[in-house]
Amino acid sequence: MKNKFLLSLTIAFVLIVVLVIWIFSASNTHKSEIYIKTGDSIDSLYSSLEKSKSIGSNFSFKVAEYVMKFEKVYPGKYIITEGMNNREVINMFKYGKQSEVEFRFGNNILPNELYAALGRKFEADSFDFAKAINNKTQLEVLGLDSISVLALFWADTYKFSWAVTPEKMVRKFVNEQQIYWDTEKFDKLTKAGLKSSKEAYILASIIEKEAVKDEELPIMAGVYINRLMIGMPLQADPTLKYAIGNKTMQRITGILDTESPYNTYKNRGLPPGPIGITTKKGVEAVLNYTQHDYLYFCAKEDFSNTHYFTKSYAEHLKNAKKYRAALDARGIK
Repeated sequence: MKNKFLLSLTIAFVLIVVLVIWIFSASNTHKSEIYIKTGDSIDSLYSSLEKSKSIGSNFSFKVAEYVMKFEKVYPGKYIITEGMNNREVINMFKYGKQSEVEFRFGNNILPNELYAALGRKFEADSFDFAKAINNKTQLEVLGLDSISVLALFWADTYKFSWAVTPEKMVRKFVNEQQIYWDTEKFDKLTKAGLKSSKEAYILASIIEKEAVKDEELPIMAGVYINRLMIGMPLQADPTLKYAIGNKTMQRITGILDTESPYNTYKNRGLPPGPIGITTKKGVEAVLNYTQHDYLYFCAKEDFSNTHYFTKSYAEHLKNAKKYRAALDARGIK
């Protein structure tokens, strides 16, 4: 009788061990992405798991959840990989081990397009992002306003939690800008005849639309700084394209009289805000501009994405004629 009891006890123990191993260690998932919204409960998580068919055995998962005292879920984006066990999945949600969302701030984007893109990518909607980004108090810290709001960002790739609040994201960029604009950089922009970091950023946004080759960025910056110093209009084609909302047009003939503060053919000085999000490389080119006596540049007719630079207007007209002829030959309007 005693031997039978011990045998039964041993069998029961083995079964319990097998059950525990099955519940906690056996593969129980299929690949999926789960988004937990702010304020969601564990019941909401279960609904998402069932809807996406992420879990193979709901029974074993709920037993593991009970034993592991899983009582709170954190908002965010979670990636369940094929073959994860219940313990791994529950720990991921229990401790908020999220997968960050990658987002790139491109340099050819308008403010409204930026708000909409952020609203599609993260939990908060475009209105919330617009409100946080245009927070007057935050912008004034950097000498910016709603017109120059793009100067809050760098054209680069960033990673954030899917549930990040717009306010937290904005604080990150404000802090980055404050760190970047140190005494040395302010000294350089002053020597360039610029009054603020905003002006350096605006000029950088223009030259990055003009230059394709990085080596030409500081040369072009020098051209525009020379024009600013003598009171000559910038006459920057990209600002005119920005004014009419056409980013791809090749020729600006016919729109030179456009009424807009961004028409640098009619208005002297810098436009009121950047015409895109710039890179640190663009700003560095402005701060370390090449000192020369060029006042003009024109794209080369071989379409090599390089330019002729000259101080002579007569020479500039010759270069422009060659480029127009090349456009005509290719039927580019």
